[in-house]
This record gives sequence, structure tokens and C-alpha cells, in this order.
Amino acid sequence: MEIAVCDDNELFLAEFETQLKTLPMVENVYMFSNLDTFLVSVDGGKRYDAVFMDIDWDKESVGMEAAAELYKLCPETKIIYVTGFVDMYSQLIFLNQSNLSGYLTKPVNIELLRANLQKVMDALPFGEQPALVLRRQGAPVSVPLREIYFVESDNHTVHVHTAGETIMVYERLENILHALSVDFFKCHKSFIVNMRHIHHFQTTEVLLKNGERVPVSRARYAETREAYLKYMGHKF
Repeated sequence: MEIAVCDDNELFLAEFETQLKTLPMVENVYMFSNLDTFLVSVDGGKRYDAVFMDIDWDKESVGMEAAAELYKLCPETKIIYVTGFVDMYSQLIFLNQSNLSGYLTKPVNIELLRANLQKVMDALPFGEQPALVLRRQGAPVSVPLREIYFVESDNHTVHVHTAGETIMVYERLENILHALSVDFFKCHKSFIVNMRHIHHFQTTEVLLKNGERVPVSRARYAETREAYLKYMGHKF
């Protein structure tokens, strides 16, 4: 996703940019300490999936005014308000027209940040969601990445396991891996797992949220677990 952050605190911008870049759904982050510069970028045609908007600028709630202006220019862009004043603006954020999606307080909790961005991503039109394009019997098949639970290699075929079906194609596992996002990790020489669907780790496998089990090789267990912890945003 394309993300913009508008805040007049340069230190917060730097820290928040670091947080955002740890999340796999974030593709590009644009930081703005000046609201006019931000609105000029939108007016010039730049589109963001979500904008994190600081409410209070120099003791004035001009962030909500900028959000209303953004709505006029690009009504589909989601706004997530961010503020250090927990109670001051909670009753005001609905007064100005905007495509309001969330409300966060500083310092920003990483799990609440992830949940807000997941909400934005889930609301994207189907055609805008990241997808894996496969060729089955000569015809292209587009599979949304978020629907893939794991990928399995068997001789010269690859089985892509989704929520609704298993798609079999003639392809190399490594080629599939290169086409996937950072949500995915090769946990075994014959398996790639979508980390967003992991429920928990066991000794030689991971249990997925749908009840299926994916083997993890002994050689890759520590690396897989480390990748998952990083994906979940934990510090270890």
C-alpha cells in the first residue's frame, strides 16, 4: 500500500516511518511535515491508500481541515487520525467530512497500527489487492495473496492451497517464491507458508488458523520462527 504521514513533529515522523516499514503490507511511505506540500501532491495526482493525519498542528486542529480538503480531492483515500491528546479531539473527528478509517494515539501501538492498515487493505477493491498470477491449462488465474495459506512442491508441480481450493500448476517452487510478497517464507525445501495465517509453532511444523499443518525443516526452523516474529512486529 501507498502510505502518507502528515505530522509537524520531525522526531515522530522518523520514528513512525521506522514502525511502518516493518509492516509487510506497506510498500511506500511518504512523510510530510507541511500540510500544503501534502495537499499539493494530492492535487497533482499522487494517490495514497491511507493517510495518517496528525490532528494538532501548532495548537490548532488543522489536521481535520486538511482531511476535509483531501476528501474533496480524493474521497477514496482512507484517513487515520493520530494525536497525542487522548481526549481532546475524540468527539470532533466526525464533524469534518472525511473518509475516516481509524484513530490512533501517540505513542502508536504497533499491533493497533497493523490492525488499522489491515482494515484499509481489506477494504481495497478486489482488483487492487496484491495477487499471484498463475497459468493453469494455458489460462491465467489470479489468486489474491491474502487467500493463499501455503504453497507445496511435488515433483514437477506446485500446489497453491487457498481458502477455497487447491490450484495445481506446472512450475518451480522458487519461481513462485519470487512472485510472492514478504508475507511468505520458505520454511521447508518443498513448502512456502503465508505467515499471516500461522496460528502457532510446534516442534516440526506450524499450525495454521484453518487447522492445516505445514512442515518446517529442522534446518530452517530457527530462521522461520525469527522471520515470523519479525513479521508480527515483536522485538527479540
